[in-house]
Amino acid sequence: MNQSQNGAEAPYIRIANISRQYGQVRALHDLSIDIDKHEFIAILGPSGSGKSTLLRLIAGLDRPTAGRIFFDGVDVTDLPPHKRGIGMVFQEFLLFPHRTVRENLAFPLRMTNQPPQMILERLDWAEAILSLNGLMDRYPNQLSGGQQQRVALGRGLVTHPTLLLLDEPLANLDRELRNEMEVEIRRYQKQLGIPFVYVTHNQEEALSMSDRVAVINGGKLEALGERQLIYDHPPTPFVARFVGKSTRFDGAFDAASKKVDLQRYNYSFPYEEVAERKGNARVEVFVKNERFELLPSRSGSAGIPCTVADVVLRGPFVEYILETEADERIIAVQPKREEPLALGTKLSLSWNPSQCHVFPAGR
Repeated sequence: MNQSQNGAEAPYIRIANISRQYGQVRALHDLSIDIDKHEFIAILGPSGSGKSTLLRLIAGLDRPTAGRIFFDGVDVTDLPPHKRGIGMVFQEFLLFPHRTVRENLAFPLRMTNQPPQMILERLDWAEAILSLNGLMDRYPNQLSGGQQQRVALGRGLVTHPTLLLLDEPLANLDRELRNEMEVEIRRYQKQLGIPFVYVTHNQEEALSMSDRVAVINGGKLEALGERQLIYDHPPTPFVARFVGKSTRFDGAFDAASKKVDLQRYNYSFPYEEVAERKGNARVEVFVKNERFELLPSRSGSAGIPCTVADVVLRGPFVEYILETEADERIIAVQPKREEPLALGTKLSLSWNPSQCHVFPAGR
């Protein structure tokens, strides 16, 4: 076990000040992440953010322009993929169509010249842990999408890697199957106890499966922390916009009254967290759509006057499309009631100040 100088267990994977430049394009810039030995971490970001580049660097499929990568205290930056002890699962299942499930699973073991007895034992292990009973002699075209995904996972795990890298493996599955596989993948990780590094642009996948989330944007690390903290307490405007569905407002902070004033809507609310600021400052306000409070306009409560313009049913929740007097639309997500609010209903929209996030404008 690798230990730090103070005796504590050091991170199993250390990504230290990694940069990757392709000509004039900077894909990653001075990015550092530590990953513990039994951790499930999601690398979350939009298309072109650098998340897949990071995965390729960890895998050894590409080399950084600067920085180093360590596995269990060993510098692996210059090691080829087959010497890193990793497994990989891709968006495309990449199963051999002319080979059975058994033969697909055995392929990486045979490529590394493993003894026949070990191959048999690993196949039995994969069949049991991935619930492939009765499927081992079928061909990929005889399997459902979920079964094919389990075989692809099995091929990444059958070598007993010390680390599994997953590059958007659920992107081609329908919503119901994707939700099932999210539960399965998290179960595999807890059962095996090895680190999983999961790259995705899908925030629901990242938040449902991981222990921690690293949010990447423009090749830089925007946030790194426990999934609930990233969701509830975004540290930057980008994270507030990207993680969860939020509405953004322009406002001004008044240090004298310790309030944020949304002049466009003639609405203000107290916000102690920025009380140390002097004078007036332009700010951006982000509110998660499910944290809006809706009250009848006749209640006399302070809020933004609005009207129900449309209603979208989403299972146990309802999305209300609200039209403000400023001729803007806001989406408010509420628990489903027996009867949704009728179109044209006049409302007052507000929120608990502790449930919103305020940042200096232009940050």
